[in-house]
Amino acid sequence: MCTNFLLSVPNVPSGSPGALQHITARCMELTGTLATRLYRVPAQQKFPIFRDHSQPWTGQYGFVALADPETMPEFTTFIDGINQAGLSCAALWLPGTQYATQADSGEQPVAFHDFVAWVMSQFDSVPTLVSALAKVRIVGPQPDAPTYLPVHFIATDSQGLSAVIECIDGQTIVYGPDYRNGATNDAVLTNAPTYDWHRSNLEIYEKLSVVGSGTSRKADSGPPVGAGTVGLPGDITSPSRFIKAWFLRKGLGLLPRDGKGWLPTAKLDGATDSTQTVVNVALQLVQIVQATPYGTALVNSDKHPLPQQGDWTMWQVARDHTNAVYYFNSAFNATVQRVDLSQLDFGGGSVSAGELASVQVMPAPGPWYNDLSAQF
Repeated sequence: MCTNFLLSVPNVPSGSPGALQHITARCMELTGTLATRLYRVPAQQKFPIFRDHSQPWTGQYGFVALADPETMPEFTTFIDGINQAGLSCAALWLPGTQYATQADSGEQPVAFHDFVAWVMSQFDSVPTLVSALAKVRIVGPQPDAPTYLPVHFIATDSQGLSAVIECIDGQTIVYGPDYRNGATNDAVLTNAPTYDWHRSNLEIYEKLSVVGSGTSRKADSGPPVGAGTVGLPGDITSPSRFIKAWFLRKGLGLLPRDGKGWLPTAKLDGATDSTQTVVNVALQLVQIVQATPYGTALVNSDKHPLPQQGDWTMWQVARDHTNAVYYFNSAFNATVQRVDLSQLDFGGGSVSAGELASVQVMPAPGPWYNDLSAQF
């Protein structure tokens, strides 16, 4: 299970009045454990990193991306990241996915496990990506193969434009920025059913509202805070998470475009800027929407008399598309880690999988708390 969405807020402070800052967030849920590292991939990297069914290419942009270090040498599969131009790509679980076994004549084959790297290494905008996808076929194993992983993809650029890509019955289906009058540009994506089903299902919830008639400081007995959210699903299924993400992200988009009056920190504490505010909100919101901390989603097992741990949130990321910065924290270390791509060296040419520089993500590095006891 995974959840993805976009928050766009006034860029404060900014030299451009009305300028927006675009931040996407995503979390990863699986059962068991998943070793994860964040890799730095050079701008001139040659792909595929190991020989497979993709047509070879050389990257133009450097990027950072998450992958399982245990499978990197023989099955290099990046699942989330952002490139130097502020364009991200992510793979999320989609049961029922069926890849083509080969590309048609005149099409470029891209293996499903190469797709995230293919996107981030070559494109700086979603429109150019969508244009290129017209001649691409995503290929992969069939559901009974040991290397089969059913995933769909979402890409978001520095202008806040997004595209969703799915593989259904061997076809590569692209939902670009013009789909349903820009529906993809909220960057909301969860899991099954398919993306078009989720967008149609939202019509049931269109009357929900994040705008209420009062706050908790009102002394009268009028409508309670959040009355407009009555009917919002609260469970952790994929359709419900899609609705929650679509709905709860709306509030920030309704705030004044000039940024006046919406930054929350009291003046005496030193007001936060938009980056600190929205990155923290994004990381909090993705956990609220997903709602699967360790120990809350259990499964029965024939091998054990008691329920066992099922899916749980292992890590979450926030991608700053405006500034090309990648943030993350993990299940047992909420300390936010930051990687500024403008500070990284993406030169040096192509390297092997084992030579890619990386940092630990799961478990997250560093202390999980800041002890203030000595300051009293």
